[in-house]
Amino acid sequence: MLDSQTIAKVITAAEGLKPHTQTVARVMNFLEKLGKDDVEQTKRRGKKLVVVDEEAADR
Repeated sequence: MLDSQTIAKVITAAEGLKPHTQTVARVMNFLEKLGKDDVEQTKRRGKKLVVVDEEAADR
């Protein structure tokens, strides 16, 4: 599972700047489209998450 804060940290580490909220949302949407049936977006406790199927993550 990846939450928006984790994705923002990864982008910050790569780019050196804190990403805009919309950029993080676009990355989450991209990951969902890229993963097709193995990735889904969900909300838990008010946080948006990208959930990757365990077998897909192992591949």
